[in-house]
Amino acid sequence: MIKHYLGTLLCVAFLFSVNAQTNPTEATLPLNISFGTTNFTPPAANMAAWTGSGTRPYTTQAVAEASAPGADAGTFNTTPVTTNSGGQYGHAVSGDGRLTILQSSNTTNGTTQAALAIKTTGASAVTVSYDLSLYIVNPRDIGIALQYRVGTGGGFTTVAGSAVVYSNTSSNGGDADGPTDLDNYSFSLPAAALNAAVVQLRWITWNPAGSGSRSGISLDNIIVTGGPALPACAEPSAQPTNLTFVTTPTVVNGSFTVVPNPPSTIERYLIVRSLTTSLSADPVDGTTYTPGAIVNGGNGVSLGTTDDGTFTDNGRTPNTLYYYFIFSMEDVGCSGGPNYLQAAPLSGNVTTPPLAACVAPSSAPLNLMLNPGNTNISGTFDAVPSANRYLTVISLNNSLSASPANGTAYTTGQALGGGTVVSYSSAMSFNATGLTANTTYFIYVFAANSDCTGEPFYNTAPLTGTMMTTNTPNGIPAGYYDAAVGLSCQPLKTALRNIVSNGYVTLSYTPGVWNAYQFTDLRQNDANTATIVWDMYSDNPTGPEPYTFTYGPTTSGGNQCGNYTNEGDCYNREHSTPQSFFVGGTLPMYSDLNHVFPTDGKVNAYRSNYPYGEVTSATTTSLNGSKLGTGTNNFGYSGIVFEPIDAYKGDFARAGLYMATRYENEIIANNWAANGAADALFLSTTDKASSTATGPATAAERKLQIYDEWQIKLLMKWHLQDPVSQKEVDRNNAIYYQSGQANRNPFIDHPEYAAQVFDCSVALPVTLLSATAEKVKETVVVNWVVVNETSFKQYEIERSTDTRNFSRIGAVASQNIAAYSYTDNFLPNTNIVYYRLKLVDIDGRFTYSDVMPVKLNNNFSNAQVYPNPTYGPLSIKLGQPLQEQSTVQIIDVTGRTVKTFTANSQQNIVQVDVKSLPAGRYFIQIKNNKQFIKESVVVIK
Repeated sequence: MIKHYLGTLLCVAFLFSVNAQTNPTEATLPLNISFGTTNFTPPAANMAAWTGSGTRPYTTQAVAEASAPGADAGTFNTTPVTTNSGGQYGHAVSGDGRLTILQSSNTTNGTTQAALAIKTTGASAVTVSYDLSLYIVNPRDIGIALQYRVGTGGGFTTVAGSAVVYSNTSSNGGDADGPTDLDNYSFSLPAAALNAAVVQLRWITWNPAGSGSRSGISLDNIIVTGGPALPACAEPSAQPTNLTFVTTPTVVNGSFTVVPNPPSTIERYLIVRSLTTSLSADPVDGTTYTPGAIVNGGNGVSLGTTDDGTFTDNGRTPNTLYYYFIFSMEDVGCSGGPNYLQAAPLSGNVTTPPLAACVAPSSAPLNLMLNPGNTNISGTFDAVPSANRYLTVISLNNSLSASPANGTAYTTGQALGGGTVVSYSSAMSFNATGLTANTTYFIYVFAANSDCTGEPFYNTAPLTGTMMTTNTPNGIPAGYYDAAVGLSCQPLKTALRNIVSNGYVTLSYTPGVWNAYQFTDLRQNDANTATIVWDMYSDNPTGPEPYTFTYGPTTSGGNQCGNYTNEGDCYNREHSTPQSFFVGGTLPMYSDLNHVFPTDGKVNAYRSNYPYGEVTSATTTSLNGSKLGTGTNNFGYSGIVFEPIDAYKGDFARAGLYMATRYENEIIANNWAANGAADALFLSTTDKASSTATGPATAAERKLQIYDEWQIKLLMKWHLQDPVSQKEVDRNNAIYYQSGQANRNPFIDHPEYAAQVFDCSVALPVTLLSATAEKVKETVVVNWVVVNETSFKQYEIERSTDTRNFSRIGAVASQNIAAYSYTDNFLPNTNIVYYRLKLVDIDGRFTYSDVMPVKLNNNFSNAQVYPNPTYGPLSIKLGQPLQEQSTVQIIDVTGRTVKTFTANSQQNIVQVDVKSLPAGRYFIQIKNNKQFIKESVVVIK
């Protein structure tokens, strides 16, 4: 949140040498740096102020990140901040000292870097938290990020997720309010920064945009904590025994007898493959060998680790002798590992059989079942015994001009006979994506044989099918939410419960949920070379994933759990509402895909049955940054919580709102709050509905709210901070159309439902007395009156032409007055237009006013269409230029969209070519957030 502060700098002097960069003295953990209260207290020897290298000030994050420390940056001086006084300053805001980094065009100081040194020796986890505020509000954006390096030399690495940009209107997407309200950030340092004698942290800044005097960033309340040191990893006592093999020409499966473990240890095993009878060097203690890594001798390749006594080695060469070496190791729950038992590893050898001659499968696969979405078609089919691979092709044509050629292994996206290859694999399912809505496609599935000489060989008579993609907004079936129109609070919530319960098909937990994930939770990897499981506990939206999972059981080459010891071992099924809350195994919630997600098994275990929340002090951090620990910012709740990364907070929040709606009757009737740890987030019969309530929650309050006040506020905060993504839309459609469950999450389809239901239980700090909308000449004026406006943010004005799809057309900031007004100067060309107010609190919660219809009776036209009728080309001359980039749609008389394209902002004339359309009457719609133009045209031939 932006901090508007232009006060006088307090008199503080703290001199840095200007001749050379000073390395601060490393501090032991825990460390707590506050810059004073009434007066600013300078930082201790553990901090320093540096300039950056190169041309300053920096204008991009990349340049700031790559900069090296320069000389010391100057003083915490007593001179008031001016345009050309770049540097670091101490000041106080309302009795709270801050350290301010001020950007300036002054090339002597320019962009500065606040540096801190810590000692992480013996720490198994380190968390860095701090507060930020925007010091001076000017029309300049300012970015800041936290970086680290081990030692006192070399480059710095940016801590994932720490880069934020502040502006004079928003704080990293947050709110703009008073100077006393700081933004808190908390990050876990990666493993590379642990157990080191010196780790340097620095906050870098840059100016990405804006003009005028430069802004400053204030830093305060730096807290660095470290987890306890773990015991040293011991050397295992024995090697495993009894190695046996089962092979095909290209796969070696091995199994062995594991070593009986003492109760306090978890032993794992490193598998190494070689083409020689012995390894020239053993694995080195403290070195982790990922799959494919060369074990030190150079003649051994790691297959990774296992803890269950089995392994699979794919991609082997037929008729080849392989040697395998298995080392016991310990690296779980200890430090300094892995520690290998290097003497006399378990070893064995096996020769893969030669390839047989390829023979084409005797028949095509059977029983093609197709499921359509707006932009995808998925399918399943039955295998045939004579095939081990299947090639799927999709086309707009009812026949292919060519058949697959023997000896050619086709790849996804490759052209074949006028169609496109969807997949070539051993799976009996596929999902064709990136399709066009309301379009007929033809599917061809060929049986093939691989793992043979001259592979693959195809049966050229395919299994075929035809399917049309759907054409509904965001995949929502027509009329699905009709019963919810015009409702709010409990009536809306119950209507939604009935909607998503009617037609619901209860899936089996096994194999139903496992099978559904092939439709709901797969995506292409970052390199677009493989299909992986979309795991929200391991995905990294801004960089490479720490590991990925292949869909399916291990018997078909997948990573479905199974046993696990570490992250990356396998994926399982995460109940975002823990199953212990509703007594595990109870259907339908036990297998409800709207809250059961595929996630890494180990991180799922970390999360356990703790509620979701925001972590200040992490005890465990996953490789993608998900955290377990305690937090002081969870609306009063101080227990242990689990925090997913920012990119998926909205996903889990909307899953929680769905559960509170779909199972509102079951939660109350079966008193989920009494089940184990569930009382931490569910309203019980003794809980108050809110902090302002005078007594225990009534039955009606419990049914509406379901959760404790803190949890409702948290879910609503995440719901707003992380809006609905295309991932959620696609998953929602897959659950409805493809999984077999056949229902939807209404808070994905209609995000506004969240406020319309749950703001009825936890009220906003403002009361709307009245709201009206009326036409005044060629405008519409919206007026509203409020009372009790306390620490409120703003009012957003939304408009619709159909009462269903609203767009924001403007906003009015809170001014602590009673009467407000907004004028809509760009009216759509329609008979009736609908308005509503969105009342937005400073913490992101919001609610809506009633919908206000206004009859326009337009006697003017927003556009002229000529020539009309037309043979093909036509022009649309607009009465006013387009205010934004707009969507242009051509719609036939059945309501089907036959052509769509975009028109640029400020266009006065839009050109359309309809010569490819059949003769008939069509409607032209031009839409953006501020304008809606609808005209008709007749196409003749």
